[in-house]
Amino acid sequence: MSLPRGIFGPDQVDVGYEPWQAVRGTTLRVGPSALAPPVLSDAGEPVALAIGQHLGRQTTRNPACLDAPPLRAAVNGFVWGYCLPPAVRKSGWMQLADLTPDTALERLACGPANVDFDRRRPQACGGHCDGRPLRDVRDASGPAVVEAREVYLRYAPGSTAFRYLLRGETVRQLRRSSNRQWTAVEVRTARWAARRTRGWVLSNALRPGGN
Repeated sequence: MSLPRGIFGPDQVDVGYEPWQAVRGTTLRVGPSALAPPVLSDAGEPVALAIGQHLGRQTTRNPACLDAPPLRAAVNGFVWGYCLPPAVRKSGWMQLADLTPDTALERLACGPANVDFDRRRPQACGGHCDGRPLRDVRDASGPAVVEAREVYLRYAPGSTAFRYLLRGETVRQLRRSSNRQWTAVEVRTARWAARRTRGWVLSNALRPGGN
């Protein structure tokens, strides 16, 4: 079954990262605004960077497998990335004014699960241009509501996160992975993702319903 426009498989993602250092204490958020809720750790604590800690700033989606794809543009003065250890390795939005590039950092920014690549050294992480086409998807249809407090909207099943959806927001279901773990959706109503944005979410974060 073919994928709808705006729905991708792992071979169409190939996102990289670049380390940026916090120049002041700063909080990771679910949306590009100081009013957006903080991203929470598994322990329920806000995820943040102290001065001197690092965010792996995300590039654009990179289906051409460029070694140095451009960084994603800032939105309302916020950029998307993930916090490098010793901070909690979560993805989200962080205020650009709180960060500065640190391209001399020895540590690699290989992605939240260490399966992407650092655009400064694209071959060092082993995750560059290794995505495979998505096969054997199933049809899915009907409206659904987000049940999780927050859930990543991802470019491909189990792949790179690029937005958040929050509890109570609504989507239209488009496809489902063969193991039913992932559902491709189109956003209907959401605070921090534009209407008609498409991506993949964990199926267990949704319940049927909505308008």
